[in-house]
Amino acid sequence: MTNKYSITSSVTLYDAGPGGTIKIPVLFNYFQGVTGAHANSIGFGGSDILRKGYSWVISRYRLSVLKLPSLYDKFTITTWRSGENGYFAVREFIVTDEEKNILMQATSSWMLMNIFKMVPVKPSDLFPGYPMNSERALDDKFPPISEISRIEYEKEFSVRKSDLDMNRHVNNSVYTSWIIETGEDINGEKALKDIVINFKSETRYGENVISQASGNKEDGRIIHRLIGKNSGKELTRGITEWQ
Repeated sequence: MTNKYSITSSVTLYDAGPGGTIKIPVLFNYFQGVTGAHANSIGFGGSDILRKGYSWVISRYRLSVLKLPSLYDKFTITTWRSGENGYFAVREFIVTDEEKNILMQATSSWMLMNIFKMVPVKPSDLFPGYPMNSERALDDKFPPISEISRIEYEKEFSVRKSDLDMNRHVNNSVYTSWIIETGEDINGEKALKDIVINFKSETRYGENVISQASGNKEDGRIIHRLIGKNSGKELTRGITEWQ
């Protein structure tokens, strides 16, 4: 069994945003795709574990951007499991160009859930011998994200059916897009350099989501929060940094 897995792709017309570079939410979809492909390649695919009553839930992402690939650029995403922390599996990502230069680095934390009992399960209990590599793409210990002390910006989004995944939950990349759009509105022409996202609760079709932000426009660091307008639940916290 291999410790790392890679896919190579290129930035298509529908992947690119304003300026011609890949959209960050699209990149998170690629991360989810390469994670699934890696798991399938070693016999731990999502459909296999779902039949047994288990599913992965993404808890945390941290992404550092050095350079975004542009339209038609080829890029390679390499992923691997770096360890386990209680009920959480830690997974790394590195994005490189054709010359093997690092474009982006990311780390993530995933919780394994028993979907019938709705309780977490230690990944090593269900997947003994899962191949790991202790190398980290980003040395991040996933510290808590501070609460917003003062709401300085707010924007509302409606959950569309196209935002839902196969489990009828809002896909994690959609939460990411709501946070990034708020940051873009605040920071104008600055580019995203770092994003941390903590997914705290799910939302579904029919809900309206309020994206709130607070921060210093001059230094480019913004704290974010997503809440359900109808439920009042906090859905996500995040931090973005712009240059």
